[in-house]
Amino acid sequence: MPRDKLCGGGVTPKVLKLLDFQLPDDVIECAPKSIRIHVGQNCFKFQTPHPLVYMTSRSKFDSILYKKAAEAGVEVKDETPARSVETHPAYTEVTTTNGCFQSKMVIGADGMGSPTARSRRLYQSWDPSQVAYAIEAEVTVGEKAVLDFIGDQEYFDIYFGVSQAGYGWIFPKDNHLTVGVGCRLSRLRDAQELFRNFVKAIPELEGLDIPKPKAHLIPLGGSAPVPLTADRTLLAGDSAGFAEPLLGEGIYFAILGGQLAAEVTQEASRAGRFDRNFLASYARRCHKEFGVDFDVAYRVACFSYLEQYDMDRVARFFFSEKKVQECMVGLIEGTMRYRDVQAKLVWQYLKYRMAKLGFPFYS
Repeated sequence: MPRDKLCGGGVTPKVLKLLDFQLPDDVIECAPKSIRIHVGQNCFKFQTPHPLVYMTSRSKFDSILYKKAAEAGVEVKDETPARSVETHPAYTEVTTTNGCFQSKMVIGADGMGSPTARSRRLYQSWDPSQVAYAIEAEVTVGEKAVLDFIGDQEYFDIYFGVSQAGYGWIFPKDNHLTVGVGCRLSRLRDAQELFRNFVKAIPELEGLDIPKPKAHLIPLGGSAPVPLTADRTLLAGDSAGFAEPLLGEGIYFAILGGQLAAEVTQEASRAGRFDRNFLASYARRCHKEFGVDFDVAYRVACFSYLEQYDMDRVARFFFSEKKVQECMVGLIEGTMRYRDVQAKLVWQYLKYRMAKLGFPFYS
């Protein structure tokens, strides 16, 4: 640490509410106030008077979290990747490339390749239908070009229609743009071609030197149940599938899930109970806090672009409505949840379904 982690690096306002410290100014590279959602040749603009997302580089953001953990009393072991986790009657043991470590509990926040999950037989791998493949590059353009790109309203951009089962994005940073596109892994054919075609479709990127992109996997939260607990073991973050499936936000849910894991671990230590039955409250709390919203968001993603591409119709019936725009902003800011939005948009959804059935009045 610090080290690069492939990620859009968008920290939403609701993330800052979870933290008990302020992000330093040098960590926040750009703070767009508005979003442009591109669907084919149409562009829908959602404008706000205040920052809608704080753009960071994960090397900087993660380094701050790393330092704060150390300040709070964590004994940090850098360059010590975990290889396996074994549970014994009175403790767990984590085997690493730099020795073995014992503790009463293990919280596996070790990504989608989670050695914790595999060692504890919670799962061995992810099905391609449960994962998004994201490929992105950091394109250096200079500060002036970034300001020209985001405009007076300070936009960031999401592009639908550039991937059969995914979307593209351009996130502004201090002197560069994070350019990426994702696709459901089960629908992916050629990642490099997908990325090239996306870049070619954006006029503002014409003539720029585009570095070779890198790839990473993102879990589609809500696509399948993920076992979160075993004796003396909890999963959090990507290893637990904690990424919102519609737009892929993972930072907020990783932090919130980590806080819930800490609370349950503290309760287990006080009670002297580390068995799976006692730790099951963790899964229940996660489901109550955001699992229900993952289920709703996953259904929305499926009917709009994941399982069939219907974003043109979705945009026509949703994005031009002021109420929908307010809901979108509320989801990003954290003032609304998907379960709340579902109740507010019943009429728009009914019109959409009528159009799907061929009723001419709603077509």
